[in-house]
Amino acid sequence: MVHPGHPLPSSLLDPGIRMRTRSLLAALVLLAVAIAPAAADAQQLPRTWQEEKDFQSGPTPFEPLMKFWYELDRMSDLVSIRPLTQTLLGREFTLVTISKDPIATPQDALRSGKTIVLIANAVHGNETAGKEASQLVARDLVFGDLRPVLDSAIVLFIPLINPDGGEVRRRTNEEGFDMNRDYLKLESQEIYALVTQVMNVWTPDIHIDTHHGGSAPYTLTWQATLNPAADAQLRAYPYEKIFPRMRTALRAEGYDGFDYSGAQTRDGVRGWGSTSVEPRKHHVYTGLTNSIGILFETPSSSHRVRNGAVEAIPQPERYRHQVRGQVIGMRAVLGHAREKRSEIRALTSASRMRAIRAGANPTPADAVVVDYTLVSRGSEPVWMSQGGGGPGGGQGGQGGQGAAQTFALQTVPVWLKYDVTRTVPRARGYVLPASIAKIVPLLMDHGIQVHRFTAPDTLSLEVYDATGIQRNEYFQGHYLKSVTGVEKKVERVAVPVGWYFVSTAQSRGNLISYLLEPETDDNVITWGWLDNVLQVRPATVEEAIRGMLGDTDISSLTPQQRTQVEAQAAAMMARKQRVPMMRLVEPQPMSLLEVTRFGEANRTRYWLP
Repeated sequence: MVHPGHPLPSSLLDPGIRMRTRSLLAALVLLAVAIAPAAADAQQLPRTWQEEKDFQSGPTPFEPLMKFWYELDRMSDLVSIRPLTQTLLGREFTLVTISKDPIATPQDALRSGKTIVLIANAVHGNETAGKEASQLVARDLVFGDLRPVLDSAIVLFIPLINPDGGEVRRRTNEEGFDMNRDYLKLESQEIYALVTQVMNVWTPDIHIDTHHGGSAPYTLTWQATLNPAADAQLRAYPYEKIFPRMRTALRAEGYDGFDYSGAQTRDGVRGWGSTSVEPRKHHVYTGLTNSIGILFETPSSSHRVRNGAVEAIPQPERYRHQVRGQVIGMRAVLGHAREKRSEIRALTSASRMRAIRAGANPTPADAVVVDYTLVSRGSEPVWMSQGGGGPGGGQGGQGGQGAAQTFALQTVPVWLKYDVTRTVPRARGYVLPASIAKIVPLLMDHGIQVHRFTAPDTLSLEVYDATGIQRNEYFQGHYLKSVTGVEKKVERVAVPVGWYFVSTAQSRGNLISYLLEPETDDNVITWGWLDNVLQVRPATVEEAIRGMLGDTDISSLTPQQRTQVEAQAAAMMARKQRVPMMRLVEPQPMSLLEVTRFGEANRTRYWLP
């Protein structure tokens, strides 16, 4: 596909001429590479903005970035570009597919048996090394030494998740959303497109989500899905098989890498720690959808580890090292995807089947995690900052006074393990009243199957009552909420026609449970989807009294009036609210019909507006 905004020859707009030209160019380029690789690189292959500017002009702007991808597409039939959406400012949001065989559909990709790898870049517009590295890796896949990877893998690239933010080096998109917190609520059109058009349909085996972060002197830091609600074997695999390979590759080039993110002090003990692991984040959400999620975080590159010692990197060279670190990481993952194709597909397929079976016939081992705590996975040698001029910044190599910083290799606790502290038995499914029907499209957007009751029934269900809904903080355009004082009991519930049922016997059963269990830390209550049903209550009786009195001073009340107000406030605080997600625990006959999107069944029916 040729982007009309790019100055390509007009003859390429004709499909027949374009195909012949592409085939001829590809053949000539491959011949040139085989005969004289250096000459081919200099004369034939597209060069990146960074190569042209010697990595000295800051992150690549949107137009030259897309020009590179379209030029790569023009030169090779291995490359295909598909538009997914447009940003609010009209920039193109695209998917690039690189495959040895022509892969027209996600079904073709799955049936090929090849590992499907997704590399998604720069969801934070000011975190840019991944989008630079992806260009270099893609070129090596098409014309360089990574070409054999395509015998066993299909590689998908999102060149830039946040085109609008990237153009002004801003973390958020034009709406002000941190889109790496949008994977559950799907409010941004960019993440909505990524989830519904790529993650749901291509179901990649491996996801790489690229960022800037972590701590020098490491050149690349990483994290996989650590949330214990995700499949245990899927969580363990990258730590056992992929990350050691990445670290070996980094060390072979005079770098080092370690787990994200950096030094922390917990209970007075200094060690190395992690960030939170809610599924609103890409690499955590990915694990709950039964793929191997990998977070890449590029530190400042103010320093590097070479031959067992830390050396400072001059400011002008830092961005080059940041990009190189991500290139090394991507190449290591792709090398593993090539060599372990059958192993990876067996792992991701088995995790999907485990989720289905857990919902179909839950056992105590299938319990849903609702609380967990961060603990140390052990003490390990880590390069720790000893103070100085600061880490040197991280965005585009525009760091601070990192050269004055010193480091020491110390054995410290590494807080990168989450122990389960509380679970609830897994439900076979959830019954949802029509009053919260607005969450049905959201569930379907996540690739979740929903059914509707077609006949009235009475079912034995576990129901939740909560004494209150707390408003915790304002974040991402929402007052985040949580339930308090939850009580669960079994009731016979009259279910009318028009209510909904969501079975957990689905490949995304872990995600379903996380979204619909009211006590998890990231669910439909958290993001306000049930605000029409659940009312936020004051946190204390005193707060309730202040709300009831408004501008009236409680001291102006008579003792009798005060007693009456206090009793009313206490009664309001004690009054329970029915949480509108009811758990089906025992199998029972139900009359159900699968929900489809409005109009989807009538695509050949036409009418005038």
